[in-house]
Amino acid sequence: MVEARRGRGTYTDDTQMMIALAESLIAQGRVDADHLARAFLDAYDAGRGYGSGTRRVFELWRSGVSVADAAGRVFNGQGSRGNGAAMRIAPIAVRFRDDPDRLCDEAAASARVTHTHTVGVDGAVVQAATIGAALRGEDILRTGRSVARTVELRCALDEVEGLLDRERTPAEVSAHLGSSADACQSVAAALYCTMANDRFEAAVPFAVRLGGDTDTVAAMAGAVTGARDGLGAIPTRWLEALEDSHRGRSHVHSLAADLCLSPPSRNIACR
Repeated sequence: MVEARRGRGTYTDDTQMMIALAESLIAQGRVDADHLARAFLDAYDAGRGYGSGTRRVFELWRSGVSVADAAGRVFNGQGSRGNGAAMRIAPIAVRFRDDPDRLCDEAAASARVTHTHTVGVDGAVVQAATIGAALRGEDILRTGRSVARTVELRCALDEVEGLLDRERTPAEVSAHLGSSADACQSVAAALYCTMANDRFEAAVPFAVRLGGDTDTVAAMAGAVTGARDGLGAIPTRWLEALEDSHRGRSHVHSLAADLCLSPPSRNIACR
């Protein structure tokens, strides 16, 4: 869990990297690894609570290691299996929502800029695919399971389905699925929060109560639930309490509008 560094309503690295991804995607029209890496570096603010793996990748880029090579050098050469790529992936899902195959390809390309472990990449693809499915009004869990490529993610999503047989407490869900920074745990936990709650106002607090990597699990649950329910489902008092710096709430709203311009979407979240 990342402790609050700037007070209530301010955002963490999850949103900061999401903003940078959205800006790069709008500028390039696709995932351009070098452009995206530069966007991440330009936006970096240590006070937002970046994870150790991401910070190390940034250090490698600054030292001259290529974007293609740096992510594979962390965690003893295995790459990160963390949720850093999944937490920021929503702009990919919005931009390519009507082209599911392209959506998954771009999500994987975005993930590999900082994460090369198969679980880290798979988590980002599953998260993006479920957001896309929610925007299209399709079965969210079925879509996530259909695109998962690792045994860990497939098993975790199977467990999500099993847990939906009755109402569960956050402690029960966390005990079964986990809620750490591991992409397998947090992507599954976030999806459970969406599937088990029919309101945005219930899904996000439930994610926070899981404990663990709370800002990321809640951000991912909010992304899928928001895509499913639309902007109008987010309580106005929550929106008004959000940070509105030069890259705050108003800027994010304008980025979302730009991402939605092409191709058109049928979902209220993009209106």
